[in-house]
Amino acid sequence: MKIIKTCNLYLCFIVLGMCVAVPGPTLLDLQHLVHTDTKNIAFIYTARSIGYLVGSLGGGVLFDLLTRKQFVLTLFNLATAVTMLGIPWCRSIVALTAFMVGNGASLGVLDTGGNVCCLNLWGKDSGPYYQALHFAFGVGGLIAPLIAAPFLGSYSLGPVDLGGNNNSSNNNLFFINSTQSLNSNFLNGTFSSVFSKIPTVTYAYTIIGGIALLVTVLFLLVCIVDPVDANEQRTEEGQLRNRSVTFTFTIVFLTLILMFVETGTEIGYAQMLTSYAVKSSLRLSETVGSYMTSTFWAAFTISRFVSVFLAIKLSSLTLIFADIIITSVGSLILVFLGASEEWALWLATVLLGIGIASFFPAAVGWVEQYLTVTNKMAATFTVGAAFGEMVIPYTISYYIDEIPEVLLYIVPVSTVLSAIVVFIMYLILRKTQSKYVKDEGTVNPVCTSTVDS
Repeated sequence: MKIIKTCNLYLCFIVLGMCVAVPGPTLLDLQHLVHTDTKNIAFIYTARSIGYLVGSLGGGVLFDLLTRKQFVLTLFNLATAVTMLGIPWCRSIVALTAFMVGNGASLGVLDTGGNVCCLNLWGKDSGPYYQALHFAFGVGGLIAPLIAAPFLGSYSLGPVDLGGNNNSSNNNLFFINSTQSLNSNFLNGTFSSVFSKIPTVTYAYTIIGGIALLVTVLFLLVCIVDPVDANEQRTEEGQLRNRSVTFTFTIVFLTLILMFVETGTEIGYAQMLTSYAVKSSLRLSETVGSYMTSTFWAAFTISRFVSVFLAIKLSSLTLIFADIIITSVGSLILVFLGASEEWALWLATVLLGIGIASFFPAAVGWVEQYLTVTNKMAATFTVGAAFGEMVIPYTISYYIDEIPEVLLYIVPVSTVLSAIVVFIMYLILRKTQSKYVKDEGTVNPVCTSTVDS
């Protein structure tokens, strides 16, 4: 059951990754569906992050109060499926915003609960399993743009002069007519009329929603067989070191800042990369932007897969230092060449995907060596991530029409801020003993210069 529950968590995080990643490449299609502009459609990111924030806080409380955690996971997997299926049927910005809030809330609960359940299932040995959990998220992020790519509109045709008029309304009309023509080749009569009115992007969200329903069924089966999660970490590892309130608050607060910056930059870059590719001086097509987004998630996913094995041999702090170095190189390429050279944008995208990938699980793994990560702590980390997803993508999207290069400036700023916070945490933790009392007399697994006495 321990293995089965872990596999279910991995499938859940694949869906989580798909749900987080799919709005990016489909943003212009959603904008077309609800008949609004870029600044207004960007509010859906804020709406989802608000829901994510509420779900994260509520999830922390729910998982502390209830012993039947599998039931909670089943319920909110179902909520994720329902909201994903409903999003492409929205025809107003109000309805779309409401569904995004609901989707964010369910994802927030799953994120908080999934992280803590994995840590509790494997305890001190959770390093590679926890990296694998976030690798599963990367898999979902990789799959989503690939699912969406065949169903996207041709909005990149906007700048082209079609009959002496290149306004966006003509471009939208071309998109609708081409869809109707495609459907009419296969369908006749009433069915042709019905299906020609269904935007193709609907199919992308339906596929993801269907996968979420399948995962819900798997969780339901586990819920029936073994609904109560034993707290393996507390029973197997015995006595843990007590920490002062000041120490705990300081480390949790600094980690929250890291989650804000890194997750906000990760989601902001991935979601706005397609829009930048289309709107910047590079004038790439939306399909190319979608494949570029897939490349980001591919590098992200491969890096997380490698990190599963690196976490067995290397400390979390070593992984964090490597992430900062790689992200810094990508940031420099992005700033100096990303606005003028397409190859540089591709290269920077790959490096950023590699550098950001293992940062979140490595940071939590680093903290977990010194503090017992409770549901409330995990909720706090997820709240920081939710605020990052809310503020950073919205900031980018608000200015991307007038200043597309805003995407290029956000990344190096976040890299510098992350490096500063990591250095402060290192100064605090470098002489702190591991929380595991039974590790006494062994070398500290995170800071090898410190020996428990």
